[in-house]
Amino acid sequence: IPGSDEGGAGPVANVDAAGDVGAVRIKVNGMTIEVTEKVAVREMLIKARDVGAIEGSVEAYVIERIEKEGEVTIDEIIGVEESDEFLAVPTGPT
Repeated sequence: IPGSDEGGAGPVANVDAAGDVGAVRIKVNGMTIEVTEKVAVREMLIKARDVGAIEGSVEAYVIERIEKEGEVTIDEIIGVEESDEFLAVPTGPT
């Protein structure tokens, strides 16, 4: 829609409007990827797949932060810090 902020189909920007979101390196299944401090889980999984940390559809995975309990689903946006580590876990049978 011309003149609106809707329709951004690209990845999460490296800097938000306030300029306070930077790039950090995290690990997913032991593989290092670079993301923004506020990142969509979907983007994390796509980058993890690109480096061989997961296989197949990103829709088949959830993320777990290694030192905290609980799953984070693909549609969430989370805050991450340098050196955070995550497991990408398949949601279906393996």
